[in-house]
Amino acid sequence: MTVLVQAAALGLAGALVALLLKKNAPELALALSLAICVMTAGLAAELFAQLRDVIDLAGEQTGLSPAIVSPVIKCVGIGVVTRLAADLCKDAGQSAVASAVELCGAGCAIVTALPLIRSLLQMISEIS
Repeated sequence: MTVLVQAAALGLAGALVALLLKKNAPELALALSLAICVMTAGLAAELFAQLRDVIDLAGEQTGLSPAIVSPVIKCVGIGVVTRLAADLCKDAGQSAVASAVELCGAGCAIVTALPLIRSLLQMISEIS
């Protein structure tokens, strides 16, 4: 909960300062937004490390292969990075670039999920 309060305070303060900067120095406002994103992601990194430990434990206890769990975790990470990057591009007024980032993120997620898809197809072929 403390991390959320810190992230919310950081985000709100950064957004307020970015709004003030946007009129006279839009490039500084964008740089500030990027810095706030990086700092907030740093706060969230601790949470994801804890989540990773629980997922590893669940994998050990259930016998799930890391080849099954890992692509899901990576896809979530890709989604988060894609969303942040696309939103920053939109804030800079570059909606076409934001769309390209989103398209690239979708492609990366699909490629990352290929081992999972292969495992699924292999299981189906073994059943039939």
